[in-house]
Amino acid sequence: MTRSSWQIEKAVVFALILRELKTRFGNRMVGLFWVLFEPMANIAVMLVLRIVVRQRTAGVMIDVAVYLVIAMIPFFIFRNIWFRMMNAIDGNAGLFGYRQVKPADAMAARAIMEVVMYSMIFVAFMLIFAWMDYRAVPGRPLEYLGVVSVFILWGVGLGLMSAVGVKKAPALSTFLQLTSFPLYITSGVLIPINSFPPLAIQILMWNPLLHLVELSRWAFFPTYHPLMGVNIEYPLSIGLMLLFLGVSVFWVNRQRVLMRA
Repeated sequence: MTRSSWQIEKAVVFALILRELKTRFGNRMVGLFWVLFEPMANIAVMLVLRIVVRQRTAGVMIDVAVYLVIAMIPFFIFRNIWFRMMNAIDGNAGLFGYRQVKPADAMAARAIMEVVMYSMIFVAFMLIFAWMDYRAVPGRPLEYLGVVSVFILWGVGLGLMSAVGVKKAPALSTFLQLTSFPLYITSGVLIPINSFPPLAIQILMWNPLLHLVELSRWAFFPTYHPLMGVNIEYPLSIGLMLLFLGVSVFWVNRQRVLMRA
């Protein structure tokens, strides 16, 4: 029976996902536990520091733990998709000798892996919050999913462009990874932006990820009031532009990238 190109594509991506699972988790369950535990531990440490150093609530009926996690996880999804896609070509170079396997398949598999993994972490945290009697369900679930989707859009767009860039200039990989921390801090994930002076807030509002972080909290908490001027159109339009540029740059350089792999 002849398979369609779409069926072949799905089979290839699924096989690459299984390969990623084996590579990252190993043949033992402890590997799966560690890959899930490590980001959860990082988030938990930051939660403890934030709660101990500052306050236990972030507003009316808003718990600090939930306030942080609902913004951290989408940001981590964006960041990990970006960096995992960026290094996907080198990580799967030995498979491109097979005609069916393409660099785009390897990047798609890694992006799917990050979304699935952090979705599991999100569910785990929400179960813990429900057990602690915290809010565990978004007040506006569709809006929250929409904001997370824009984070994913940003990760895919930057991942495609960065995958081409690091093949031409490998040192670019280190520079790009260093940029994630300033983005993390200036997006308001850990430190509330409204605690900054007005002039600093005006400057930080140019960061599109800040808009997404504020909107993620607005979508989750009915009582949360985002900063004045926050909107979805700004990060969405830039995200679509990044995706268009990423696809265009990758398509133009697809043969060169493959030759360098």
